[in-house]
Amino acid sequence: MGDVEIRQVHYFVAVAEEGNFTRAAERLTMTQPALSRAILALEKTVGATLFLRTPKGVTLTAAGSAMLDEGRSLLAQAGNVTSRVRRVAEQRTSVTVSGPGCDAVLLDGMVRSYNEADPAHPARTAVGTIDDQLDRLRSGRADIALWRGPLGDQGLGGVVLRREGVCVLVGARHPLAGRDTLRIADLAGEPLIGWRGAGPQVGDPGLWPDGLPGTPGPQAGDGLQMLAIVRLGQAVALAAQPSEGTGAPEGTVSIRLEDGPAVPLRLVWPKERTTPDIRRFVRHTVRSFRTPLPRGTRPHGDRARPAASHS
Repeated sequence: MGDVEIRQVHYFVAVAEEGNFTRAAERLTMTQPALSRAILALEKTVGATLFLRTPKGVTLTAAGSAMLDEGRSLLAQAGNVTSRVRRVAEQRTSVTVSGPGCDAVLLDGMVRSYNEADPAHPARTAVGTIDDQLDRLRSGRADIALWRGPLGDQGLGGVVLRREGVCVLVGARHPLAGRDTLRIADLAGEPLIGWRGAGPQVGDPGLWPDGLPGTPGPQAGDGLQMLAIVRLGQAVALAAQPSEGTGAPEGTVSIRLEDGPAVPLRLVWPKERTTPDIRRFVRHTVRSFRTPLPRGTRPHGDRARPAASHS
């Protein structure tokens, strides 16, 4: 990429994702004129126009689309290098186990159960978002992650801890909010939030051979946006069943979908970085899922299955 700087790539990706210089500048906490100058300098460096500018915003040119793919890959690689070097510099020996915020109680119970067994290197938790768990593994920010739904190969090892039912998340004032359970047919005509994040998980079409329930609704790219749409009553969302001791987020109601698919909950980790500590944590957790976990974190659904699963 010649003399292109990481900083310029970061700016470019922000503009491409926001589709607007003003919003991108706010996201980057810089002024819009400064951002415009940086993008013009980048276009001069690569010798191509990257954006078509219109009164409503910007769209990518063919060169811009190629730049976006390469830029995201470059930023990810830069982040991975930083994380891995930092891990070596800190000489970390503990296992970091990551999960989304909605699984914080479950994640905490798993790690405390392991640490109470007095391992040589205690584990610790890291909380992220639903769709960033695999990125955390690739970057080295986590050693093991909780993951639901199809996995594919992706160089990851995995073990299914249990299979969970699916819930429907609706706004507290939604007509369905008073129901104890739902069936797929009850969602006919209901707008269903589409997931734009990196990992669709519960809503992955592969889990729904007869098609997703409801009708296509608004798109969401993160959990906060999804919850806002649900709270406003604009659409419903598919969600994993809440862990024991937790409830639906404020302003929403979680209702079990009786005839929904069984979604696998996995521990996953990079095969190339499988360590004895990772193996010990996985073995302990598989055993723990056959008995109660600490303080109200007993898993629901099927028993743990120790056989590795990559699909």
